[in-house]
Formats: sequence, C-alpha cells, structure tokens
Amino acid sequence: MADEQRYIVDVFVGALSPHYEALSIQASKATSAAEIVLCIADKLQLAEPAAFELAEVVGDEQGRECKERRLAPDERPVAVQLLWPRAAAAAATDGAGHQQEYRLYLRDKLSDALWTESFAMDPQVIRDYFSRFMCQPRDREYPDLCQLPDLTEETLLGNLRARFASGHIYTYVNSILIALNPFKFYPIYNPKYVKLYQTRRLDELPPHIFALADAAYQKMLRDGRNQCIVISGESGSGKTESTNFLLHHLTALSHKGALACGVEQTILAAGPVLEAFGNSKTAHNNNSSRFGKFIQVNYKENGQVHGAVVQKYLLEKSRIVSQARNERNYHVFYYLLEGASEEERRQLHLLPPSQYRYLSQSECNSLEGVDAKYEFSRLN
Repeated sequence: MADEQRYIVDVFVGALSPHYEALSIQASKATSAAEIVLCIADKLQLAEPAAFELAEVVGDEQGRECKERRLAPDERPVAVQLLWPRAAAAAATDGAGHQQEYRLYLRDKLSDALWTESFAMDPQVIRDYFSRFMCQPRDREYPDLCQLPDLTEETLLGNLRARFASGHIYTYVNSILIALNPFKFYPIYNPKYVKLYQTRRLDELPPHIFALADAAYQKMLRDGRNQCIVISGESGSGKTESTNFLLHHLTALSHKGALACGVEQTILAAGPVLEAFGNSKTAHNNNSSRFGKFIQVNYKENGQVHGAVVQKYLLEKSRIVSQARNERNYHVFYYLLEGASEEERRQLHLLPPSQYRYLSQSECNSLEGVDAKYEFSRLN
C-alpha cells in the first residue's frame, strides 16, 4: 500500500551531537514529528526528548535563513518533505539558478513567546542583512511612490529600479504593496521580521508583505469585519510565493507563535494537487497557474485560526484541447503517463504523451529539471 511506503527523513542535529551532522530516519507518511524526535533522542542518548522539537528551515546558498517554522508534535515530516522541490534536501534551484536549501533541524524547544531571537542559520549574517534592510533611505529610493516629488511614469519606474538594485523588492503606493520578484530568496521572512512588524502602521517601517498582512489582521480584530487582500500580477511575478508568506504570517500571528502551522500546512499541502491540475508550461513560465484561487481563512472571535477554504475558478479550459507553440497541457497528464508504475500503465492502457493528440500538439512533452515520477508521487 502507498501509506506503508517508507521514506528517509534527514534531520540536522547541529551542536546536539559531536559525532553527527545529521541523522537519517526511516519514516512513513503517518510518522509524526514527535515520534522522530523520540527516535533521534534515543540514538543521541538525549536525557529529555520533550525538551526538543523539529523545525523546518529554508535558506539560500550563502547560508542565510529565509524562513523558519517549528513543526507541531503531530505534524507529519514526510508530508512536509514532499512539499519541497525535488532534491531540496541537497539543494533545490529556483528559476534564476540560485540554490535554495530546505532542511529539518532538531533543536531545543523554544518557549511559546510570540517570536524568538534564535535562528538555525548564522545570526551575524541575519543581523547584517537586517541592518541594511532597516537603513533604507527616505530622501531617495522612496519607499512610498506617493512621496515622489514629481510623479510620472519615468520617475515611478526609476524609483522602483533603484530600490530593486539596492535589494529592496517591496514598495508602497499608499496601502498597495508592489513586490518585484528577485527570483532568489532574501532572508527577510524569519521570526525577527514578523515580530518587528507586529501592530505597526504601514508607514512606520520599510515596506514588507508582513506589514500588509499584519494591518489586515489587526483591522479585522479591531473592527470585527472581514478583510480582503488581492494578489495580482503577470505570470511568474511571484503571486504564489507572496500568498505563502501571507499565510505563514497570518496563521502564526493568530496562534501566538505556538505551533502555528496546522492550517497553513493544510493549505500548502493542497498546492501540489492544485498545481498539477491547474498549472502548465507557457512560453514564458514553466509552471504558470492557469486558474484563479480564493483562500478564505476563518478566525474565532479571539483571533485564532480555526479553518480555511480554498476555492478555484476561471480554469483555462481551452488548454485541454489546444496549446500554442512551446506550451503544454496541464502537468497532471504528463505526471500520470510518466510516473505511473508498470502495473498501472498496463491496467489503464497508458501510452507515452507523444501518442495523444491533446498532449503532443506543441511537441513539448518534458520539462528540464522536472522529475515527473517524483511529482506524481506527491499526488498520492
């Protein structure tokens, strides 16, 4: 059975062991984080397993932490790993060739204070980048385009260009946030930044997507009314990534930093399925979303998340029967045909993609760097 399949979970232990950098643990999709912690604690002969926890850390090639999240005791690390890009435990690569590292760490359990100053990556690197982030000039490279003394298309684009060249990808237009996709990770999404933007006005600190999320959350609590954040942009502009950062911030805020991962991970876990059935290769983007997505996060009166609903709409149905040059049908067809086992191929009478009219019109049946068998396994 698929549920009985065993996977290898690599957990980095750092200073907890003088002999091992990481331990490899066999686990199934049903194995919990608490069970893995117990297993590692037993191997390392740690006295109090309850004093440790697993954390998921995403970093870049320079060792800078871009995102950190603790795993709940009942969370499934194998399911978390299956959400990572292919070969992420070694080094996944984004569209611009920059390496991204996804890792699980065993660490001392953090307190349930809202945010912590502890990081899995080098804290000095984080502090240096944090200092540069906070010292953005206000008399040039304006953080809010409404502050431009002469507002024209030329000055607007010039200001965005100057900020982007300085490493500042976010810019306000009053309450609107412009995000320029750098096609690499910036270490500006760790707990220090989330704590920094809590209960602050938009104009108090440099522009950031956390500020927008926090403003919506605080207004919901204050006014008791629904709030809406609209994310739009061209294909490949970073809408999906921005959505993930918003969800990470909103769910963590509502749970006061204590195991704020259940709803977020449930929504993110739906990502591979939604992308398989709704994403495809276009002339400009190998993983373009061809549908709209509405995510409704529901809160209790005390501000805690208690559920979410994901709805899809406006699927590009014509793509199923016709694709333009250098474009493909939806990913799921290729994942099935290339990822199914020999028995499944025989039972379902499956043929190679080139044998199907709806999949071979553009003669683009494979994507460089995409493992269709692995992607198909994520759908099980």
